Amino acid sequence: MIGDVAVAVETVCIQALIFRGLVTSALFISSGLFIKRPDGSYLFTGSRPGTGHWHGHGYFARSIWVLRDGRPVRVKLRKHRWRRVGTTSTCHSRPPEEALSLAACSTIVLLLLWTWLDSPHGLDHKDRREVIDGLERCGSRRTIQRWLRRLLPHAMEIQQAFRRAVIERCEPRPVESLFKGGLSPPKALGRRRWKDPSVVECLWRALAILFIGALVLDVPVACLLAEARGRRDDRDTQCMF
Repeated sequence: MIGDVAVAVETVCIQALIFRGLVTSALFISSGLFIKRPDGSYLFTGSRPGTGHWHGHGYFARSIWVLRDGRPVRVKLRKHRWRRVGTTSTCHSRPPEEALSLAACSTIVLLLLWTWLDSPHGLDHKDRREVIDGLERCGSRRTIQRWLRRLLPHAMEIQQAFRRAVIERCEPRPVESLFKGGLSPPKALGRRRWKDPSVVECLWRALAILFIGALVLDVPVACLLAEARGRRDDRDTQCMF
């Protein structure tokens, strides 16, 4: 079964993910980790920091783009703030799929990047289309370029995190059974003027592993992202998933 499906998705088909309901709603909406308040905002209580003594110190609010029923919507997220006892040091609990310091959740960030990297067209091309209607409101051309610059130095680490998350889901079957046709970037990607083409190809391959893995394993993209994030160091300030 896995082999048959893998042959059909040697290239990523985001529309298949949408049809299967695997990118329709962010964890903010679909999981039980968040409490919806009467004003429509979402509350994330998180957990107390693991080192030292911390007391609850109110909530930190921000607006963020997320997916709900297959459409991008802006919601208000309230995150638990903590203060270290005897000091003025504070921190807050960051929920799964919240991209650090960005106004869009990780699923939207990676979908927008994938649309650009996998397309034969540039960001300004008249034939460029987003995979989900309305997604263009979540990030301008310059914003997407900034996201790419921020991710590229961590491309190999991201690829390994996605690969481990997929491996854990497909064991004891070999992970290679999911990618029968290999993971070769499109030729159009190599024809563009990149400062370091090999790093860009590594990021393309990381996203392919994520999306193909979600499709073949029938797991929401947001869930795989959350599992992959658990394998990264939260002290990494460049983390975007």
